[in-house]
Amino acid sequence: MSLLTRSLQALGLPLLFALLWWLPAGPAQAAVSCNATMTNLVFGTVELVNGATAAPTTATLNYNCTNDSTTAIEQVRVCFNIGDGNEGLGNFNPRVMETTAGNQLRFQLYQATSGTVWGSNGNAQVPNPFSVTMSIPRRTTAGGLGRVTGSTTMRGELLPLQGAVPPGSYQDNFVGDHTSITLSRSTSAMPATCDTIQPGRFAFLVTATVAKSCLVTADPLNFGTINGLPGQADRDQTSTINVTCTTPTPYTVALTPSNGSTTGAGTMTPTGGVPGNAETVPYQLYRNAARNSVWGSVAGTGGNVAAGTGNGAAQALTLYGRVLGTNANVRPDNYRDVVTVSVTY
Repeated sequence: MSLLTRSLQALGLPLLFALLWWLPAGPAQAAVSCNATMTNLVFGTVELVNGATAAPTTATLNYNCTNDSTTAIEQVRVCFNIGDGNEGLGNFNPRVMETTAGNQLRFQLYQATSGTVWGSNGNAQVPNPFSVTMSIPRRTTAGGLGRVTGSTTMRGELLPLQGAVPPGSYQDNFVGDHTSITLSRSTSAMPATCDTIQPGRFAFLVTATVAKSCLVTADPLNFGTINGLPGQADRDQTSTINVTCTTPTPYTVALTPSNGSTTGAGTMTPTGGVPGNAETVPYQLYRNAARNSVWGSVAGTGGNVAAGTGNGAAQALTLYGRVLGTNANVRPDNYRDVVTVSVTY
């Protein structure tokens, strides 16, 4: 090979790049683009004991789509896709929030007021993104982009029967790739799918605070019919107090008869069936079947209240009662008292 030939070859590559740089550009395709924002979904503070759940809450998606063509009205289908969130751990149906300790709270996201779970294209568990169709007008002669804006509501619901969920702050962060926007466009017919991914995202946060809470119910303590003659022996009966507290909430249960006794020593009075009757029937409340440990309202060391730790389910505490035997002659009548049940947690 001659030196001249090698010189021409050496000059050929830069010359080719120079020629490509100056090639005339082809016609540009109209650009349709969409972006969106989503407000946070906030459940606030919720109490979940005894099967309770929170009221549904909502967030708002606002979207903005533009067309820069000066000649074509674009027919566009846009899909707004939602995944599982940073704390979702691959859970889509239902989705989950978490605390920093790893406790989980189940929830779901729905489109507007429908029962359709808000999902994403290609997701077998939740395959339905929010989809909207639109005709975006041409760019104006003054240079303004053709534009369509809109909004929709996302509804969030906590699943029921989560009474065992521990108190704490829960969240699921839908940031980064956990949301996406896809679209398809045509100048003739409305597309049936959303195929082209957009660069925009619409990050949002789902939060809830599970409160420490307790519920209490109590069955009546009914001593039945008692002989009012002197020499009547003690009459024993039981009832049940049900306490439901969040996991793992320590609690105490105090009992206070209407006379204010702190040791569970109450007095039943006539209900009014016998005019002029002012007699009373004393009784005592206990924490144990042997009836040697009174149940009152004194807390702390040496106190006489009942104690437990919540697990999200109803815990049955047995109340042991005794009508004290007497040598007095008690007038026949109906007698009752009201005992206040106080749960401290």
